[in-house]
Amino acid sequence: MVSASHKFKGILSNPVTYVIACSIVSTVAFFAICAWCFKRKNKRKRSDDGDTDAEDLADYPVSETSKRPLLGSSSSAKNKSNGFSFLNSSKDDGKSRSQNSLGKASNESPVNEMPGWGRKTLKFGSPPGDTTFESMGVQPKNKDLSQSYDSLVSSWASIPDEPEIPTDRGEDLGSIYFSVSYDVYDLVLKLTIQKAVNLPAKDLSGTSDPFVKVLLLPDKKNKLETRVKRKKLNPVWNEVFTFEGFPHQKLVQRTLYLQVLDYDRFSRNDPIGEIELPLSEVHLQSEPVPFVKKLSPCKRSADYLGDLLISMCYNPTSSQINIVVMKCTNLKVMDITGSCDPYVKIYLVYSGKRIDKKKTSIKRRALNPVWNENFDFDVPIDKIREISFILTVTDFDRLLPNEAIGQVIIGYRTAGTSLKHWTEMMNHPRKPIAMWHKIIKY
Repeated sequence: MVSASHKFKGILSNPVTYVIACSIVSTVAFFAICAWCFKRKNKRKRSDDGDTDAEDLADYPVSETSKRPLLGSSSSAKNKSNGFSFLNSSKDDGKSRSQNSLGKASNESPVNEMPGWGRKTLKFGSPPGDTTFESMGVQPKNKDLSQSYDSLVSSWASIPDEPEIPTDRGEDLGSIYFSVSYDVYDLVLKLTIQKAVNLPAKDLSGTSDPFVKVLLLPDKKNKLETRVKRKKLNPVWNEVFTFEGFPHQKLVQRTLYLQVLDYDRFSRNDPIGEIELPLSEVHLQSEPVPFVKKLSPCKRSADYLGDLLISMCYNPTSSQINIVVMKCTNLKVMDITGSCDPYVKIYLVYSGKRIDKKKTSIKRRALNPVWNENFDFDVPIDKIREISFILTVTDFDRLLPNEAIGQVIIGYRTAGTSLKHWTEMMNHPRKPIAMWHKIIKY
């Protein structure tokens, strides 16, 4: 009997067999190296295919608005979870409140450079190009909806209209006061940013740290910024910016773009609102022309990720909060096909820990997915003010790790639309309250 080693040598002595064997070994090695590199690159990302244990939930990124005690477990016919009993936290409530301060700082977060200390003058360079804001995507045909949206919500008292780009969602974002003048001899456009009024609160302290970013579109590379006004909802700047060397025939092709943002030292600055003023519509003259413009939502900015419509209902009798994930609109494109495969995960947060989760089904190739899936969470009445919900919209990927698109945080200690939704729910028990929420990065 010929030994196995002799057989193996006999196989390799055949040139064709040898080439095939080398190809197979090379292919396997190549994919193994690729998998190792990708795993190293995404070592901090979590796959959302399976259940997440307590340790994984603790590692999930938590914004400061959600670092409050969360209670309760959720249950639904479709999403069953293991029973959860709340820990006795009465003696720790005071400590929890003090530890979860209103500050934004994080030791591991990069520090943003303070705006407003740079140049105040922009000189004319090249003629305006064809640069435009990126498209927000198109609505695909979604043929696999499980049930009719209209039939499900027909019994509800009021459902907000779907926000459409660039229509206003009805939010009062305040107004900005400014003036422009133009020296036809020196070819200088002068912009004076005076003040803003009635800005919404973006911080948990009930204030904002606003500043203004200035662009002359379509040029988006050269920006000017005002200084930050700390803890102001009616900031006054009175700062002057000059644009030199702009011929009148070129200037009328530009659009003045002002964006008001809330400065955050340790995370991404939060857009508050924006205005656009085509200079072709302005009678440019040496005397300042005053303007008062109402701020519009920054839906066309690169930070816009879409909107999420959810309904919430509190039942004090059963001590439950029911959340209905209804639909999303204008989600960010995540796949090379120009679409995404979204689903929503709901985390119940208590004491800074995500103690329970639910998730919807996956909607394939949908930038405007409809779910209408409901989930129940048990929340003791004495802990109602200490919980929050994090709804994370995620793009499913069969081969690669799932990628989070953005999130919505709702709770007693949030602000803006999130706090308004929470307050409406608590003020109208047993009544479903539906509201649109802007999806934000975390």
